[in-house]
Amino acid sequence: MKRIWAALTCVVVLSGAGFVVAQAPAPADPLSGWASKADLDALVAKLRGGELKGPQTLFERPNGPYRVYTSFIDRRKGAADIHAADDEIFLVLSGSARSTLGGEIADKKPTGPDEYRGTEIRGGITRTVGSGDIVSAPRGTPHQMDASDGHILYVVVKVLGSTGS
Repeated sequence: MKRIWAALTCVVVLSGAGFVVAQAPAPADPLSGWASKADLDALVAKLRGGELKGPQTLFERPNGPYRVYTSFIDRRKGAADIHAADDEIFLVLSGSARSTLGGEIADKKPTGPDEYRGTEIRGGITRTVGSGDIVSAPRGTPHQMDASDGHILYVVVKVLGSTGS
């Protein structure tokens, strides 16, 4: 539980202070630095323009306790995921999507140790989330963002190998 609170605190602090996007030379510690909303806007422009694809790491320390990255989904449904050992906390920066938690991933296939992915969740609870909302997907919880009608940009704090203590 302490790791989840630490990750949530990180999300709240980062949401008020801006985020690091390594466009300039990376600092010695990849978890330290600053960036402005303009940096994130430039990143989104590259994602929308197709220059970049997939999640973009903001902070990561090899074998560290967490990873912070951004994800952008434009006019499509994101993958349905489940992580047996990791907790994820999502902070929505812009746009909106239908967010589903729980249920079962209908066509789940392994993507790594204790990680599964599919195209849809059956069952679960779906709510619309938008700018400023926070979503928590504890380990073992199927989750999916569906931005078929627009876009969503969010930051994820992934607490690696969480034991819940």
